[in-house]
Amino acid sequence: MWIARILCLFPFVVYAWSFAIVTPLRLGLLRGKTERQCRLLPLFALTPIGPFCPFRSEAADELDAPVEELTVEGPQFATAFSRIKLDLDLGNTPDKDQVLEAADKLKRSVAKWEATTNTMRNSCDFQIREFAKLAEAHIAKYGESIDNVVAGLKWQADCLRAMANQDAPPPPPPGLDLGKMLAAAQNQGSSPPSMVGLSAAERITATPFSGDEPAFESPTVKEEFESLCQDHNNLIQLGAQYGKFDPVGKLYFLDEIEKIEERWDIFFARFSLMKAINPKYVRQCNEFLKSMKMDEKDYRKLLKQCHDLLRQEADREGNTIGGNGLPPDSSTKS
Repeated sequence: MWIARILCLFPFVVYAWSFAIVTPLRLGLLRGKTERQCRLLPLFALTPIGPFCPFRSEAADELDAPVEELTVEGPQFATAFSRIKLDLDLGNTPDKDQVLEAADKLKRSVAKWEATTNTMRNSCDFQIREFAKLAEAHIAKYGESIDNVVAGLKWQADCLRAMANQDAPPPPPPGLDLGKMLAAAQNQGSSPPSMVGLSAAERITATPFSGDEPAFESPTVKEEFESLCQDHNNLIQLGAQYGKFDPVGKLYFLDEIEKIEERWDIFFARFSLMKAINPKYVRQCNEFLKSMKMDEKDYRKLLKQCHDLLRQEADREGNTIGGNGLPPDSSTKS
């Protein structure tokens, strides 16, 4: 039956909630922490970079509410689709009202998801744009685009409504490769992570440092840590104006972000050599990345691709460059 084949696509397209928007935004933490508070935060990655950054811009905070809604709705759709598919596999006719309800809810959620995506793409804030490009890079890894995922979700809602009304299924939207998506959905080794898998993943509650490690007895280490936290937070807040920078200013900002990443690498490497990083924290980070079918190396590669996309975007912005595009006091300590 045609609808059964379409339902097979659900594990592929619904993952848009999984990593593309929900996961990056929910990993952020409160901004403006002191050195002591920052030390005790769960930093959500082996180093606090990209969406695992512990410092949040105001724009990122404002997206918490719509993202939380999508977080709740994703697993609900997985359950509803599984129930419908099970009925079909058993030769039963799914309840019409339940199918129509699932179609309507899916369509409404897709509209919210699309609005959130557009907000991210058009945001002036660097952290939000970074999330958007990270989603773009992650989806591209599976040969898809955000626009195709949105189109696929809308089409599935229309297919459900057609099934409930015993109508012929609508044709797939232009650009949606049905054969490729079916193959990907049936090949778990190459398909994206599922929302169910991400929901079951253990939350990262451990901290990288307890604050009682011998290294923190050194005033130099304390000063370095406090400086790194402050510089990183300042850069995130400066990034609120990223969209107003000219291309040179945006490239300069990306250079500063990568310098901060290098400083975190050095700081964490020192503690790793001393075996002073909390083993539970490391295990939880690895388990969380595993739920996204990634390891630390994969994640760093993805973040590099994300920043490359931002650099390419800046390069395309204009052939005429005037000024440096930066506020007067835009430097951070290196």
